Amino acid sequence: MKQTYVVHYSEVALKGRNRPEFVRALRRNLVRALNGLGPVVELREGRFLVTAEGAEEAVSERLGRTFGVAWYSSVTAVEPEYAGILAAVLDAAKKASGKTFKVEPRRSDKGFGLSSHDLAVKLGAAVESETGLKVDLSAPDVSIRVDVTKTKALVYSNKTRGPGGLPVGTAGRVLHLFSGGIDSPVAAWLLMKRGCVPVYLHFYLAPTPSSAVESKVTRLVRVLSDYCGKSTMVLAPFAEYQIAAAGAPMELEPSLFRRFMRMTAEALAPRFGAVALSTGDSLSQAASQTLWNLAVFDRGSGLPILRPLLSYDKEEVIALARRISTYEPSLEEYKDCCAIVTRHPRTRVKGGLIDEYVTRLRFQDLVLKTVENATLYTYNPVGGVAKVSRLPNVPLEGGPRSGPRQIYEQGGGGEAHD
Repeated sequence: MKQTYVVHYSEVALKGRNRPEFVRALRRNLVRALNGLGPVVELREGRFLVTAEGAEEAVSERLGRTFGVAWYSSVTAVEPEYAGILAAVLDAAKKASGKTFKVEPRRSDKGFGLSSHDLAVKLGAAVESETGLKVDLSAPDVSIRVDVTKTKALVYSNKTRGPGGLPVGTAGRVLHLFSGGIDSPVAAWLLMKRGCVPVYLHFYLAPTPSSAVESKVTRLVRVLSDYCGKSTMVLAPFAEYQIAAAGAPMELEPSLFRRFMRMTAEALAPRFGAVALSTGDSLSQAASQTLWNLAVFDRGSGLPILRPLLSYDKEEVIALARRISTYEPSLEEYKDCCAIVTRHPRTRVKGGLIDEYVTRLRFQDLVLKTVENATLYTYNPVGGVAKVSRLPNVPLEGGPRSGPRQIYEQGGGGEAHD
């Protein structure tokens, strides 16, 4: 059975002359999110009308994972005539639970015969007479909303908050360091909320990438794919670095390894059109994440480094991880590179000392060798298709362009109309 939904955006509306690009991206993302449910997505006077098949719970779940959506509701769409509006409002009132109500009309079509106030008074009187419900304008049990547009009148009583933010793909790509712990998946989700497409970089400990492919790392990527569509992860071997850095002082291990990870991410970024790097760092949450050590990590970088969790405390991160369904997978046992790096690092590593070891250990050559032996993992939630392949030597998916004009589009199976 087909059902119609109204979908509103908020922040997208503030984009001025760039708004059409953001609206088009959101429309395409709605089609992708509803793949398999026969979606038809139409833009009507500053809102989307979405028609989809399937249970309301299934549609609601997918709309609730689409960044850029401020709120949404199932609606009854009728012709913009009073008789049809009245019938739809009475039906909504009879289905409502509670004893009090109010009617909230919004008339974007100024040619409609009644003003918003007159429509509210007339409809309210009819509902009170027909149902016995009492009017309460301050704290009603149910609010019946009526949006009158030039082509349709939309009647609905339940609004569900969406995730907000910006449509994924409108802010470009970011090379994201991904450990599989609690923090990095949450940081990736926050990047998506600001319109970024994360390309994940994970360093695996075992001799082959198969252990990482079969671990919680890819399960976390699949969870995050529900929010952004097709996902890409580079699996980089840790062994070459481990051998090269074996003689370095133990207290420098975290800072050295983090510098190596950053340099590897920076080398990979052009292949995916990424214009920034990102991490799950939270200021002073760990000894390696003090302000001084973060400065050493950033030292010499040619790309901006984003830290969505910088001011979050651990409880806030955990709460968000639970909300987005990454917390439980993050707790699964998995031995990654961080597990064997010393837990007693210096809190104020000197940048010059790390630079000295970077040169001595020939990190530039080590990065090239690591990239050469990297593996590419991709997952598309449309069909649940996962692929593992060698990392190509050429830029992927159109090269280094990114930004609002490069809209990240995956999937299909629906229609989008202006």
